[in-house]
Amino acid sequence: MSLLVHPLPLGKVRLRNRLVMPPMATEKSEGQGKVSDALCEYYNEKTKGGYFGLVVAEHSYISKEGQASKGQVSFSSDDDIPGLKRLVEVIHRNGCKVIAQINHAGGKSISALGGESLTAPAPSAMPYTTTRGEAVQAHAMTQQEIDQVIADFASAARRAKEAGFDGVEIHSAHGYLLSQFYSPITNKRTDDYSGASIAGRTRLHCQVIETVRNEVGSDYLLALRLGACDYEEGGATREDAVAACKIFENAGVDLLDISGGLCGYRGDGSKTEGYFGEDSAAIREAVAVPVIVTGGVRTLEGAERVLDRGQADLVGVGRAVLKDSLWAKNAIELAGGTSVKGTVFFDFDGTLHDSMAIYGPAFRKAYAWLVSEGHMLPQEFTDEWIGRWLGWTTEAMWTTFAPNLPEAIWRQAAEIVGNEMDRLAEEGKARLFPGVPEMLDELCSDGYELAFISNCRTRYCEVHRAMFGLDTWFDVYYCAEDFGEMPKWQIYQQVAERHAVPRVMVGDRFHDGEVAMKANIPFIGCTYGFGDDEELAMASACVSAPKDIPSAVREVLS
Repeated sequence: MSLLVHPLPLGKVRLRNRLVMPPMATEKSEGQGKVSDALCEYYNEKTKGGYFGLVVAEHSYISKEGQASKGQVSFSSDDDIPGLKRLVEVIHRNGCKVIAQINHAGGKSISALGGESLTAPAPSAMPYTTTRGEAVQAHAMTQQEIDQVIADFASAARRAKEAGFDGVEIHSAHGYLLSQFYSPITNKRTDDYSGASIAGRTRLHCQVIETVRNEVGSDYLLALRLGACDYEEGGATREDAVAACKIFENAGVDLLDISGGLCGYRGDGSKTEGYFGEDSAAIREAVAVPVIVTGGVRTLEGAERVLDRGQADLVGVGRAVLKDSLWAKNAIELAGGTSVKGTVFFDFDGTLHDSMAIYGPAFRKAYAWLVSEGHMLPQEFTDEWIGRWLGWTTEAMWTTFAPNLPEAIWRQAAEIVGNEMDRLAEEGKARLFPGVPEMLDELCSDGYELAFISNCRTRYCEVHRAMFGLDTWFDVYYCAEDFGEMPKWQIYQQVAERHAVPRVMVGDRFHDGEVAMKANIPFIGCTYGFGDDEELAMASACVSAPKDIPSAVREVLS
């Protein structure tokens, strides 16, 4: 199978293949950079079928002072968020992951076109031209202006997360502001941002990365697009790019996206497919995070060659897709991949995980502690009775099982259960039901996106995720603890629009059926789990073993 259709885990995001739709300016926004119907229609057409592993949305401005063109999309105001949500939902419904690209145009900003007295903000005072070729004079930014840009990047990143983007990419390519700071041609400063050293040229980048990371959290996908080389005398070189990318990796980026610097996206004018490939290969060899490269790839063979040569982990195809909206479909299918058929939401305990092997001993240990502390009377419990509590949130379970226990006490008992389950799992006592890996393989091969949704703790998910290699199959993980212990059906309602349609819920308890009932989607009940017949009465179909789930999914979604 072609490397192009191999999945790639990126933190909490799983890319189903290595094909990227890179950012391409459409200038289809309306008014003050608001998402328009035309923009949504454009992305719907390009992403239909979910053939891209990742979409990097077009560069968008973080402030009016940094706007690059009149039709550019805005991330500069909270008023932009509703429209951005609509755009994300279009792309997610088609089955693609999408990250936002946020940018400040710097010396190329059109803000300087409003009158003779206006100048654009840049590292150093010098003339520039906008993307449309208009002459602009730039002034050297003050520290106050730099601090404002850092804050604006963070605010834009927050808006991207609130709008539902799977991540955010900081734009430092094609001669825009961060690219201007990175290039010694445009950075003539002699302060802490000095153009005379790689540390000075990347200082602003690191400040932006740190502030954005603090704003969006440690587990949110953060990428940086670097214009690696300027291909001009005295400009940024490949050696500079390698050194800079090591700095960015250490600063906290999860993904590096390689393109051109002051030369723009066309590089040195080469017609070779993947013409930034030598730059990206040198960077990829020096860092541990995945690398994207875009540049002149027009054919499936060209895309595969970039990956096979180890020049990148992901390959962007832009102009060919711009000309032909079926390019991705044709390439992925020729490479052995499929479209996204829909999303299967999986419960974990009792559906994939035969959890009594660790839950039974953990519950008994916690109950013994309660007895020893005088909070409960001695009692023996069968596995069947203990199993009735699997699938409940922590709070719902303890307040139903022992309603008179003070919260501080039942939370201590819950912690004992959780710690003991983690310990037993790490000792290898946890087990999946027979046939689960093969079943998940089949669903992925059929083209379904898989989502993990459970009433479990985050730590519990992480332990089992690593132990069973769940990233092989699952695109995303939703744990009740991350949502303030809200009911599973409410979690689903918050996240559903991030996923391709049609959708189906697979589980063994009434919580899973409740998801399906309230969302009006099919429910496949697992009779081999811990629920009873009454709980599964609402199921659209029931299965007696994991191996029967793929055929049931196909049936209920047909």
